[in-house]
Amino acid sequence: MKNIYLGLVFMFFSFLGSSQTEIEGDWTGELSYGGSKLDLNFMIYQDQGQYKSTLSVPAQSLMDYQATNTSLVDSLLTIEIKPLGIRYQGKWSKTDTIAGNFNQNGMSLKLNLIRGNTKLKRPQEPLPPYPYKVEQVTFQNKEAGINLSGTLTLPNKKGSYPAVILISGSGPQDRNSYIMGHKPFLLLAHELTQNGIAVLRFDERGVGRSDGDFQKATLEDFVQDTRSGLQYLQSREEINPKNIGLLGHSLGGIIAPRLATTEDIAFLVLLAAPGVDGDQLMLKQRADFLKLRGMTPVQIEKSNEMYSATYDYILSTDAVGEELEAELMQFYKDNYADVMMEKELMALVEQLTTNELLGLIRNKPSSYLSMVKCPVLAIGGSLDFQVSSTENLEALKLGLESGGNTQVEVHEFKGLNHLLQDSDTGDISEYGVIEQTMSPEVLEVIKEWLLSLISK
Repeated sequence: MKNIYLGLVFMFFSFLGSSQTEIEGDWTGELSYGGSKLDLNFMIYQDQGQYKSTLSVPAQSLMDYQATNTSLVDSLLTIEIKPLGIRYQGKWSKTDTIAGNFNQNGMSLKLNLIRGNTKLKRPQEPLPPYPYKVEQVTFQNKEAGINLSGTLTLPNKKGSYPAVILISGSGPQDRNSYIMGHKPFLLLAHELTQNGIAVLRFDERGVGRSDGDFQKATLEDFVQDTRSGLQYLQSREEINPKNIGLLGHSLGGIIAPRLATTEDIAFLVLLAAPGVDGDQLMLKQRADFLKLRGMTPVQIEKSNEMYSATYDYILSTDAVGEELEAELMQFYKDNYADVMMEKELMALVEQLTTNELLGLIRNKPSSYLSMVKCPVLAIGGSLDFQVSSTENLEALKLGLESGGNTQVEVHEFKGLNHLLQDSDTGDISEYGVIEQTMSPEVLEVIKEWLLSLISK
């Protein structure tokens, strides 16, 4: 659920220019917006006598985005990136600075550039050589007829290891759960494997080296993908088949307990996982996002009215695919044709009827949490606006204990966002700017809980 509003806050630009070759090369600048700062990198070069440029915003995983037009007239540099609605103009000085302004869709911000290239600082990211074995593996989801690729890390010592499968959040995710320049699953695998626990992390279907079509997959398909990973681990002689657990982040925190209701799972670690019904989760998420954007409670309530009605309608029907699209479009025409254009309504229908989002809206954790019997560690951050920690941790605990599970441990960490980073506001715009990949306190709690459980 990571990044449902990604791209709404920052979409940036690129530039170029110069007489001869003096302006060519790397340039960097810091854009300040709404109390946040973002490093932008530009590469200026010539191609067949014409200036061209690219933009990279490492914190937002945007790399080498090609500018539409670039020109330099009397030291005035102009760059346009039409798909992003961007225009930049700056005065180039031969003292290696460009002083200018960035404009996007009517918004104007000061942006000055200097020579250089700013790289992301990720001090927690593990680097080789690793003090454990690393294998690139492939396993098959026989039911779907696809192969899934991942990385299995194994402790160096001999023995039969406990193991954990890492399950990513929403959106197409690679094995490292890469987001905003961070690789949280690489970090988790590193921390756990060093402490004697084997870890399997894999590219979701249609991502990286894995087969399949992510967009056509349902939540149940993702459950089956994880089940296939479980079966693969059970086939490995180095793994204790009775001591395999699951760690799910966000949407992965739905997949993990669902699988635990049908398979012999030793433990669950749920990070920023939903515990309330999907429709209420989405409304709360949207309200918190609008609050961060400065809207008043009255404005937020009014803005959420249409979405609340939409979710109610979706929950009232079992339709999916084209049938649901047609039904929902008719619902919008009957109720909102006077406030939104038809093309806007169509775009909303397309967004809300994707398999993943539809599965989330219709998700009812109470239907499966009571069936989970293994030990569970649930962790949330108080500044998480995507999965509000207070409501969801409480619902997770109640749901799990309602089925008689007495091995439930819940932790809410103050000041952490949805990625479990130390954060100022929890806003998604901070994810890439923050150097920390995951709070060391969270990592320590996970390790201590697992090691204590495994030693019993």
